[in-house]
Amino acid sequence: MGLRGFLRHANRDEQSARDIEFYLDAETEDNIARGMPLEQARAAARRKLGNATLIREEVYRMNRIGFLETSWQDARYSLRTMRKSLAFSLTAVLTLAVGIAGNTAMFTVIRGVLLTPLAYRDPDRLVYFSVENPRRHLQDGSISLDQLKELRADAKSFSGLAAYGRAENVMFSGRGEPEALKGARVSANFLDILGVPPLLGRSFLPEEDQRGGRPVAMISSGLWQRRFGGDPQVAGQGATFDSTSYTVIGVLPPGFSFPFPDVDVWVTRPSEWSMLPSRYWGLPLLDGFGRLKPHVSLEQSQAEMSVLQHQYDVAHPSPLSPGLDATMQVTRMRDQLVSGVRPMLGTLFGAVGFVLLIACANVASLLMARATGRSREFAVRAAIGAGRGRLIRQLLAESLLLALAGGALGVLLAEWALLAIPHIAALNLPRSGEIRLDGLVLAFTVALSVVTGLLFGLLPSLDISRPDLASVLLEMGAGAGRSAARPGLFGVSARGLLVIGQVALSIVLLIGAALLMQSFARLHGVNPGFQSGNVLTAKIALPPARYNTDQKTAAFFGELLPRLEGLPGVRAAAMIMHLPTSANWIRTNISAIEGKPDPDPDDQSSHGVLQSVTPGYFRTLEIPLKRGREFTAHDNVPGAPPVVIINESLARRLWPDGENPIGRHIKEGYDHAAGWMEVVGIVADVHEGSLAFSGVQEFYVPCVVHPPQTAYLVMRTDGDPRRFANALRSQVQKVDRDEPVSDINTMDDVLAGTLGQRRLTMWLLGSFAGIALLLAVMGMYGVIAYSVAQRTQEVGIRRALGAQQADILRLVVSQGLGLALAGIAIGIGGAFALTRFIKSLLFAVSATDPATFAGIAVLFLVIALLASYFPARRAARIDPMAALRVG
Repeated sequence: MGLRGFLRHANRDEQSARDIEFYLDAETEDNIARGMPLEQARAAARRKLGNATLIREEVYRMNRIGFLETSWQDARYSLRTMRKSLAFSLTAVLTLAVGIAGNTAMFTVIRGVLLTPLAYRDPDRLVYFSVENPRRHLQDGSISLDQLKELRADAKSFSGLAAYGRAENVMFSGRGEPEALKGARVSANFLDILGVPPLLGRSFLPEEDQRGGRPVAMISSGLWQRRFGGDPQVAGQGATFDSTSYTVIGVLPPGFSFPFPDVDVWVTRPSEWSMLPSRYWGLPLLDGFGRLKPHVSLEQSQAEMSVLQHQYDVAHPSPLSPGLDATMQVTRMRDQLVSGVRPMLGTLFGAVGFVLLIACANVASLLMARATGRSREFAVRAAIGAGRGRLIRQLLAESLLLALAGGALGVLLAEWALLAIPHIAALNLPRSGEIRLDGLVLAFTVALSVVTGLLFGLLPSLDISRPDLASVLLEMGAGAGRSAARPGLFGVSARGLLVIGQVALSIVLLIGAALLMQSFARLHGVNPGFQSGNVLTAKIALPPARYNTDQKTAAFFGELLPRLEGLPGVRAAAMIMHLPTSANWIRTNISAIEGKPDPDPDDQSSHGVLQSVTPGYFRTLEIPLKRGREFTAHDNVPGAPPVVIINESLARRLWPDGENPIGRHIKEGYDHAAGWMEVVGIVADVHEGSLAFSGVQEFYVPCVVHPPQTAYLVMRTDGDPRRFANALRSQVQKVDRDEPVSDINTMDDVLAGTLGQRRLTMWLLGSFAGIALLLAVMGMYGVIAYSVAQRTQEVGIRRALGAQQADILRLVVSQGLGLALAGIAIGIGGAFALTRFIKSLLFAVSATDPATFAGIAVLFLVIALLASYFPARRAARIDPMAALRVG
């Protein structure tokens, strides 16, 4: 390697040691051949290498300075160009800002909800376990307190196991006005498993988790600041929750929300759920979680827990057992928390990604159109020696500046969008408090902007950087005002390919949005089984310390309901354990049927949802009575003969041969206190859980049989039910002045709340699809109009040779339809592949519904026809003589 070869690499990285040795050896041999002694030859070679290295480093330094200087010149020139074409620049920046804002906002949400590790010690070791039996359609099943105790004793894969109960209302009193708070019942060791120390005080002790243990509570930092004035000595102070004196033992850190959002009070004994009478406290209603031991995999713990589940079911047969073929599923805690929103977030993230791609294609098309007016500029620069790489770098600099400007505006738009998330109740996002713009999100936006600039800038740069010098310079000499057009008048040009891509992506979004709209319409049209109009609902949580017997609980509702029914404008009032569409089911089984063999406890046809109601409930919600009678006041007094009303689904399961169930007797399997209950009526099915669930077997008993500690009031009114909210509170306080009322809503709002997330997903995806459609139509219109403008002379020649207006019209429209058909074909193929990912969001609609696919294709063809017609009509009206004179 000679000096020239060595310097040839001056703008590269340092030579390897092997290259240097090779150079020294070669120079030494040359010097020896010239008659130099060995040592003198090697020294001369080293001197020459040193000089070359200095030269190379200087050249390398100058190249770096030159590159930076050239880049700065490119940036300044690009800014001047953007100012000259301000309308174009603003259009491009706004178009890109919408796409970048959507992607930034969705990435922020997904990072906070799905990707950020839980704020606990070694969060990947935290797992959630639940019972599953596909044969019985059982998923995410709960466990009982007894099973939790056996798992703690037998499971070897965990350093600790715990559980929590369902959310409940807690009445806080004694420090100002009473306040209804959200409470959680947890195992005493829950903070040890999570690895979270209290902000103040201590955690629970094992003995405080035993039935009859000392009443202690931990509170949130928000409650501590709000009602205790941030007193640092709060640990050890007394507080009254549910009319029971508790000792506050600790304050949890700010932002701590386990196991539910917005919890303010944590107490022990998770099986003692206030919605149930004490005799039901053994029901499997606990959600289990634990911490894996080091070096224990998820699969190993899954295998062990499934074996323990089978052993427990064999040793403890129960009517409520999940079955001997049930398994215990073990999942990461983080995955469990977000399982309900993952499909929605994935769908929306894909949608905003498509919108950004369409926006990139639209801006690329604008750049290529603008390049027509700059063809002379690039031809001159190429003629005086500018290489193609130099031209491409200049064009990419302009694209990157546009993209970075769009990214900066997109960050502002994304921040405004994120501010609205906490106020959108329909989202119901877990970990929503962790959604925030930070350095990583900004880095994502910068990277996204750079990639976006390359996406929409590369194709125009490659196309524009190859000017036809001869044609352009001849036109300049002739004074013509247009550049030469490339061959392919109505063929698929580079801009045409961009339009095809836009159409394809838009078709995928439109089909997805149409499927969701159709699904929502069908779900919204489902008859819930009751009339929700003019009904007010409210939640009442009776404190167990004050209402510690069934008689006291039943007496409260027995005194309150006549007061409510006596209010002017109130047509009926009643109580129910759980509102329809509520997910808090209590399932039990029918253990005996008069005149029939005892049902198999494992047979799901004998299981049903238990509801405790007061007389007048079916009349209040206008649930149709199909046979028999409703409950009367005589059924709801202590000592009355036990009666039951069943729904149609349960009647069909228990008497499949069509026998009349009225007058027959059945027994409840879990609670034997009621004994034989006479079936006095059959009512229509109502949708429990949500409108998507149907055919839930259900039976109703009078309130006196199972008086709930926490229940819901329902009132049917004349006119707007919201007007009666204050009157309801007043009547409750007249019965018990310390009893708060919470969750006051209309039944219409409750019903709409079950559709909130579906409605929001449909609205957002529909909005994205609308934006995509608009951009695609603009792109198609631009391509056709550009083609007509560029070929004015050729159209004039066709007209001069005898082509009629209809011929020109048909020729131009066929170009638009050709682009649309190509895009539709690709888009439908993509939709067939991608819509299966939104299958879980659909109701009564196939993810590949042929009518939807065909309808969207026809709709887009009509829109494409309209987008092509107006440029085609303008082309058909070209005066051939005027066009030839311009040419």
